[in-house]
Amino acid sequence: MPNERTLSFFLFWIFLLRCSGKTDNFGPRILKADRTGSGVVVFVPGYKGSELISSSGKRLWLGPSQAFAFSTPDLSLRDGDGIMAGDILSSVTAIPGILDVKVYSPWLKRLESEAGLASYVFPYDWRKDNGNTSLLLETFLERVKKESGGTAPVVVGHSNGGTLTLSVLNRRPDLISKAIFVGAPFHSGIGFLEDLMLPQSTGLNGKIADPCVVSTFASVYTFFPREESFDTREVLSDAKGKFVENRFFRASFWKEHGLGPFSKTASCSNLPEEKEFQQRLDRAKTFRDSLTATTGKNRPSVLVVRAVNRPTLRVLTGEKTTEGWKWDFEKAKRTNGDGRVTAESALPPPGIEYELFESEAEHSKLLSDTKVQDRILDFSRTK
Repeated sequence: MPNERTLSFFLFWIFLLRCSGKTDNFGPRILKADRTGSGVVVFVPGYKGSELISSSGKRLWLGPSQAFAFSTPDLSLRDGDGIMAGDILSSVTAIPGILDVKVYSPWLKRLESEAGLASYVFPYDWRKDNGNTSLLLETFLERVKKESGGTAPVVVGHSNGGTLTLSVLNRRPDLISKAIFVGAPFHSGIGFLEDLMLPQSTGLNGKIADPCVVSTFASVYTFFPREESFDTREVLSDAKGKFVENRFFRASFWKEHGLGPFSKTASCSNLPEEKEFQQRLDRAKTFRDSLTATTGKNRPSVLVVRAVNRPTLRVLTGEKTTEGWKWDFEKAKRTNGDGRVTAESALPPPGIEYELFESEAEHSKLLSDTKVQDRILDFSRTK
């Protein structure tokens, strides 16, 4: 029989896990309405930065139940899967003050504390096609501008939220008064090959975001470089140092080179059919094309935040054997960045003027850096 202290602790855990299983905040919303000033800020989080919920409102991503592997919902992207965006992922709390992982909560609390700022948040289903999500963001910014008496908001986009913001900015610069990009992977890269080919752990859960689940997401393929344009070059090489000409938006290239779901390390049993996979890549490329700067339009002021002090995957080396390609992540070349996005990739495409601010924080903590918060808010208020 467990002693009283053990039983109390167990019951406390059950209480926490049950209380953290549902969310009442669904989708884009007002974080704080402040009519005393004229400032309006919209925050767009990055990949994995929004809760995912079931049709009944149960949180599927990410609470302590999932982080501790007590629950592993299938997050594979399928038509009619009943999964939707909940709130911004602010923190994952098991035991307050002890087991409490801050995600966006430091930044959101700072936004809420700022006098004279009305702030909105735009959570979204980060598994889905970025092209469709950018259209939803555009519609949301139209609403915010209307509610603000015709004043376009300042938009802060972290990581994938930055590329979504740029896509809208290129189509509708009238909806954004200023754009702030934080760790945005503009020039793309191969960082997500790790997510697609190697075992991944979310807290203690090694299955909820494993490579075969991630490979079903439409969004991840937008993070890879195109054959042309301003995207990052020379990202794959053979054992002799000869670069492999990348064709990431051709399904046959992934299969031929044993990449992503076709890799032996991913060990995916249900491989995508080539036709369906190509359609997924076509949609991803359409979104990447939308990041090319348009000309002849008045552009808002732009602030870029990046980090340059952490090794970040740049070139993956492989060897073609009789059994197919084998890729060695341990021998991969890494360069300066924030641990997820290289320093070069975090700079906007040609044709966009910007101010640059550099942080020492890693990718997921850039917005928790108080110096970054100060610079963003100062930039937001500058006339």
